[in-house]
Amino acid sequence: MTDTINTPFLFRVCYSDTDAAGFVYHARYLEIFERSRSQWLQDRNLSPTKLINEFGILLPVRELTMNFHRPGRLDDLLSIDQVIERRGRTQISVKQTATRVNDNADPELIASGLLHIVCVDTITLKPKAFPDWLFTVDS
Repeated sequence: MTDTINTPFLFRVCYSDTDAAGFVYHARYLEIFERSRSQWLQDRNLSPTKLINEFGILLPVRELTMNFHRPGRLDDLLSIDQVIERRGRTQISVKQTATRVNDNADPELIASGLLHIVCVDTITLKPKAFPDWLFTVDS
């Protein structure tokens, strides 16, 4: 199964995102990717708090692999995409990419990550089946 799970999330790099060399600090990509996943929930009228309080589920990242292809820089506009590469009963594998958007050039892949996200019960912290409605896009 391969599904794009949202429209791209746009992120503008600012000073606090960069290191002493002027490049996007590697750990910032985790935050940027998290904001993109958060927006995916918001697009479905959901939030982590709503998932906990109303549906009794948490969605922690169990494992991740990051790849850095080119340096991101101050003022870059990054487009973040998310694709579900595998969906199991209690776990999904999501590939996220950060691509530099340029008006005058082709988009450049900056960073990518493969995240394994598990659905767990808020009380027992044991794996729980993902609700199908989480992946349904309302028209």
